[in-house]
Amino acid sequence: MIEKIGIIGVGHLAAYLIEGLRRAGSEIEIMLSPHNTKRSGWLASRFGAKVASDNQAVADDADLILVTTRPADVVPACQAVHFHEPQTVVSTAVGLPLASLRPAVEPAKPVRAMPLTCAAINRSPTLLYPASTEASTLFAELGTVHMVEEETQFTRASAIAAYYGWVYALMDETAAWTANAGVPQQIARELVLETTRGAAEMGLAHPERELSELLDSLATEGGVTRDGLQTLRQRRGLSAWVEALEAVLERTQHKP
Repeated sequence: MIEKIGIIGVGHLAAYLIEGLRRAGSEIEIMLSPHNTKRSGWLASRFGAKVASDNQAVADDADLILVTTRPADVVPACQAVHFHEPQTVVSTAVGLPLASLRPAVEPAKPVRAMPLTCAAINRSPTLLYPASTEASTLFAELGTVHMVEEETQFTRASAIAAYYGWVYALMDETAAWTANAGVPQQIARELVLETTRGAAEMGLAHPERELSELLDSLATEGGVTRDGLQTLRQRRGLSAWVEALEAVLERTQHKP
């Protein structure tokens, strides 16, 4: 059972994770890095966490340590701390392989995780590698957990984190178009958000059906869905998404 976690790196992601834990009713003790005093103090006062004297104090008594710094800072930050068994050290850095993380955290167990900012509302699908009961237990408070068997699978799936951001761009463009077409702005925004949520929930509610099958049931001959889809395909709108995913994967694989 995890009773205490430490967080090294108190940026935006850390804030979302802490908010989600408290929203879930978790009473786990949270110890924060003091390197950004103003932000650590704000997080501590808002979410009932504590600010440590230094990063070593963050890790000393923690069962699990989250390292949510910028990717380039993860290894140096971990090298400056002495970890011990049976601690688990979780890195959220995209593109940082386990082979680079492991020497910096030994003898603790290194784990890679990919939570999303919707952890704040306990809706994050979090990818984990390798399997870790401790990390899985923690991230289950923030949404769903998906543990993969190979690091290559984790690396390739990391592109979904970028896709998560692109969905906002797509919704924003659609909401703006709807509002410009004369629909009240707030209604346009809510309509787009609720429609997107509905499509996702429909897919989740029917795991036995391929997403392409759900699309085919909507894109009927002569219908507006089919006509619009044809325009997207003719202008390579969907192909551009695939190319963007490939570009993200390429960048991820070439990070140090």
